[in-house]
Amino acid sequence: MTFEPLEQQTVSATDLVFRMVYDAVISLRLPPGTKVSETEIARQLDVSRQPVRDAFFRLSNLGFLSIRPQRATLITRISEEAVLNAVFTRIALEVECLRSTIQRLTDSDIAALRAHLALQKKALNQTDATAFHQLDDKFHGLLCEISGHAHAWNLIQEHKAHMDRIRYLTLSAERQSEVLEEHTSLVESIAARNLAQAETYLRAHLGAIRGVLEEIRDMYPDYFEPTS
Repeated sequence: MTFEPLEQQTVSATDLVFRMVYDAVISLRLPPGTKVSETEIARQLDVSRQPVRDAFFRLSNLGFLSIRPQRATLITRISEEAVLNAVFTRIALEVECLRSTIQRLTDSDIAALRAHLALQKKALNQTDATAFHQLDDKFHGLLCEISGHAHAWNLIQEHKAHMDRIRYLTLSAERQSEVLEEHTSLVESIAARNLAQAETYLRAHLGAIRGVLEEIRDMYPDYFEPTS
């Protein structure tokens, strides 16, 4: 794939490079196993190599780049262990936020959640699943915001990235409709202030990836780390 040159921004060049490459990795526009070059990305983005090097270092720390001296830098293959660890962390944090959400819930919060569901419905069945994926993220971020723990979403984003590549592989038109139904059920249980039911829906929604992991691995074996 190719990148468009960066325009002048108030955000640092490193942050912009990181975000562009990160998005390309989790959306699989840069598939696992792809070779990437600091020099080539710097040329395409019209920046010096330093911000690209810094962005690569951050991506390496997240487990998405394998930087090897005197050898090609590669997009890492998907680690099932990393995916399952991310699921565990995300459920733990979001369930706790859910409790606070229901305690603090206002009528305007319910209206905001339902308005967001309407946006998700409009994004269904687009050729590119990116818009729906982004709305999915914003929905969960909104729940954290309503809970009074918006910072929790930043923590979740750091950990859930390994889930995101699987999400892109499974986010068919059918799955998007299922996600919208799951979100709708969750919102209605929150609006009813039924914590037990809402928690059940949230755990099932976030944990669904466990049930498809083996199937996705069979479909895209070259995208995954070899099992021992």
